[in-house]
Amino acid sequence: MTEKDVAAPLPVDAYRQVVRVVSHVFIAGALLGVTIGGIHAEPAVYVLLAAGAVLVVLGQDLLPPEMLGRWRLGAEAAVALILVSLLVLLTGGAASPFFVGYLLVVGCAALLAHGRGALVLALIAAAAYLTVVVAAAGALGGPLDAEALGRVAFNLIAIGLITYLATVVAGEHRRAREAAVRLSRFDQLTGIYSRSYVLTRLEQEIQRASRAERPFSLLMLDLDGLKAANDQHGHDVGDQLLRQVADGLSRAVRTIDVVGRYGGDEMLVVLPETDQAGALRVAEKLRRAVRGSAVPVEEGTARTSASIGLASYPDDGRSAAELINRADMAMYEAKRRGRDQIVRYSRPADVARRAGEGMPAEGMPAEGMPAAPEIGAQGAPGDPL
Repeated sequence: MTEKDVAAPLPVDAYRQVVRVVSHVFIAGALLGVTIGGIHAEPAVYVLLAAGAVLVVLGQDLLPPEMLGRWRLGAEAAVALILVSLLVLLTGGAASPFFVGYLLVVGCAALLAHGRGALVLALIAAAAYLTVVVAAAGALGGPLDAEALGRVAFNLIAIGLITYLATVVAGEHRRAREAAVRLSRFDQLTGIYSRSYVLTRLEQEIQRASRAERPFSLLMLDLDGLKAANDQHGHDVGDQLLRQVADGLSRAVRTIDVVGRYGGDEMLVVLPETDQAGALRVAEKLRRAVRGSAVPVEEGTARTSASIGLASYPDDGRSAAELINRADMAMYEAKRRGRDQIVRYSRPADVARRAGEGMPAEGMPAEGMPAAPEIGAQGAPGDPL
């Protein structure tokens, strides 16, 4: 589902299916009505309805959906109004039984129209109908009688009512869909992205990075001592602190980065187009942002810190499961080393190489770990990189 689909009252595919069904049924019904009713100008009506059927197939089945872009709905509505107007003109004007075509056009358009688009279309449809009625009356050589005028007035009111009803229903449907999207995309407590959404974006980033052969990085953050803050000050304080941390993380990253709540007090940060060195700099910004979060309590201030694990694509893994697992391992190593610091994942071969080059012991694997994280922040916890 795209952003455009989310904003529309009805998904584009569903809208196209509605237009396809309504158009074909209307054309078939009109053919039946003309054939049975013996309406004058039958050859011209048959040609018009055949042309309409061809245009429906062309517009809804053959032409690509992205053709004409934002103007597609307006173009389709204009073509539909022209066809309906010609049909009404050829079948008696004010007396035509096919006025319902106007109602179908404005009703369908309201399912996808934005803002005042449905109202504008209704006014255009009303104007087109009046023009056809006047033209048909002129062709018949006389003004409309009282019965015909009453019918025209009621039909105009019907256009307005159908537009109003369709707009209200579409608006409510839009709000319901947007609410559902918010629930699935955003974490209700923190306002950052949800677990499911950030995992989806991680999969998309893996596919993009694989095509472009470009690296990206993943950070796993776990808040230190949040459970203790909950136990000591209550869950309200813990929730406030969690929201402050989420807000600080969101402000500390770029617009293309994705910050999501993985679960509890764990968070994931996807960093597109970012290698290990760049990811370490971002991780330090995030660590400082977490340390800057504070909630006033009776005893003073409730604070927390973050243990951060870093894994990079493709060196540390080529699937979402591998990257998350290795960032998680690095994060737990950061906790083991004293918390409030950054550790980046290293493969066993990297650790062996570091040992052969005489690197410090702190870069060696932790006992019992199948692969070794490598420290990213040197010195005492809280010191800059």
